[in-house]
Amino acid sequence: MANPAGKAGVTGPIKVGAISSAALFPEAAAAVQAYFNTVNASGGVRGRELQLIVADDRAHPRTAAQAARRLVDTQGVVAQVGSASALECAVNAAFYAERNIVSIQGTGVDPVCFDSPYIAPVNTGPYGSMAAALKFLSEVRRRTRVCAVTVAYAPPQKPAFEKIVTDWVARSGKPLQYAAMGIAPTEDLGNYIQKAVDNKCEGLVFTAIEPAVIDWVKKAKAMKVDGIDWVFLTPAYTQNVIDTLKADGEGIFAMSEFEPWSSRSGMLTDWRHIMLKNNVPLTSLSQGGYVAASVFVTTLRGIEGDITRESVTKAFQSMAPRKVSLMGTPFSFGNAPRHNPNRAAIPVRIEGGKWRVAHWEYIASQ
Repeated sequence: MANPAGKAGVTGPIKVGAISSAALFPEAAAAVQAYFNTVNASGGVRGRELQLIVADDRAHPRTAAQAARRLVDTQGVVAQVGSASALECAVNAAFYAERNIVSIQGTGVDPVCFDSPYIAPVNTGPYGSMAAALKFLSEVRRRTRVCAVTVAYAPPQKPAFEKIVTDWVARSGKPLQYAAMGIAPTEDLGNYIQKAVDNKCEGLVFTAIEPAVIDWVKKAKAMKVDGIDWVFLTPAYTQNVIDTLKADGEGIFAMSEFEPWSSRSGMLTDWRHIMLKNNVPLTSLSQGGYVAASVFVTTLRGIEGDITRESVTKAFQSMAPRKVSLMGTPFSFGNAPRHNPNRAAIPVRIEGGKWRVAHWEYIASQ
């Protein structure tokens, strides 16, 4: 029988969980901890310390399931905040519904993250970002021969990307010139770069994480491929990509799911200060952790009475949409059967060895 942890220890620390694939997304949970450190230094929430308990699922389903049960049933967390996993949502969504606990994801990856009543990612996600990237190429860059190569790190990603393409074609009336959906992470990228050349692609969206993005750009340069707009998703938007690629990275695009971290926007001041103070890398992934933590703490402070798992879930289910710093669209939760509150992204581009904003307006995914 589950431990009624949501009702216990209402005068002790407020325990919060996070499940991440640490090797892939280390910054998100670190950003949550950094934000909690700042809140705790100012007295916590109603005098109670925020205690973050992080579990690494190692991108393994059984480990992810065990972690959720340990955090919820044994540790007694009131919510999951800032999780960033390749598969955790698909594994644990039904369990969260059974236990009546919300998960405010710092980085939603697998499709179930965006299709559950108890999970709400604060990031746009790979599917929304892909839709925004296609729109950017077609409507902003005015490319007519648009292509896409998507990588499936888990089986459900392939049909999710295929649906994005189908929906985009239906809305725009513009079929893709070439598409390879759900390729394996281990495949030779040179073959797909050559197919982009053979199909005369003017712009191509590639959905992989940072190491594969670097490999793609290096291979394209080695093959002397030029004149194609390469558009990558948020995992490519890092300082490491610039430092590693150097001149080879000039001109590539990425989609920022939050206010671009490399810009001078005043909205970044608090996030940048907290991240630097706690030695957390300045990336979109750390922005996701920060936003998830800030949404959670703001919601806690609006709860009347004890802060428990039940009161936290009720607060999210009854909340009205709320404008949140760093997000292009309001954060919402409510009683909706699924949640994808962040539905926009801003394109950035490497110019002169720096990431610069390529289009100053958020591009909606729909």
